[in-house]
Parts: sequence; structure tokens; C-alpha cells
Amino acid sequence: MSAIYLSLHTLAAVFWIGGIFFAYMVMRPLSAQMEPPARLRMWNSAYARFFPWVWVFIALLVVSGYLDMLTRFSSASTPYLIAMQVVGWLMILIFAWLYFGLFARLRRAVASENWPEGGAVMRTIRWVMFTNLCLGALITVIGVAGPYLP
Repeated sequence: MSAIYLSLHTLAAVFWIGGIFFAYMVMRPLSAQMEPPARLRMWNSAYARFFPWVWVFIALLVVSGYLDMLTRFSSASTPYLIAMQVVGWLMILIFAWLYFGLFARLRRAVASENWPEGGAVMRTIRWVMFTNLCLGALITVIGVAGPYLP
């Protein structure tokens, strides 16, 4: 069963972090060429499609991570497992703030065609996405290298 948990965990992490990478490194620079109304509508639509998947990825990560930890390890006190949990829960909390706070504001701004407000929210979202991208890279390194560290 551990292979199933580990596989689900890995796929969910790859899809979440890969989605952030694509949005930040590919879509963001391209969207800068668009006029603000079109750009904000595009981001609103993209996030509306991606963010429900992130909730699925989060559920898979939490369930598979803890099931894998319980079946493969006698203790959760291994330093790299603690680090993965701390970084993972931080990413989840950041995403929850993004989803329930910032994305809700973006949706309202786009619906009311308040482009200055939408632009201001997107500047904050950009930093939040960058933060979770960095944390995603960190947790990946911890997960891959952790078992080999002393």
C-alpha cells in the first residue's frame, strides 16, 4: 500500500507545484501583454479552473502523506518528515488565504469591472504564488533529499 500512497502523494505535489510554476513563469509574463480587463478576466477564469484542483491535490497530499508516514515509519519525529509537515501545512494555509481572501476579492473586482482593485489584488496574488512556488521547491528538495541526510 505504501507505493500507492507515495505515488498519489507525488502526483498531487507535482500537479500543484507544476501548476504554480506554469502560472507564474509562463502565464504571468504573457498576460502582461494584455489590457487590464482582458488580463484580469483571464486570471479569474484560470484560477476558477485551477483552484478546485488544488483542493483535490491538498486532500490527496494530506491523506496520502499521513497514511504513508504511518505505514512506513515508526515515528513521525524524523527531522525531514517534520520539516515536510511544517512546510506543507504552511503552503496549505497560504493557499486557503489566497482562495478565501484574495481570489474572492479578485472575483468581486472582475464582476464589478473594478480594474484598479483587480490589479491591486493580482499584485498580492503574484507574491503569494511566488511564495508557494518557493515553498513547493523547498518541500520537494526536503522530500527527495531528506531520507539521505544524516
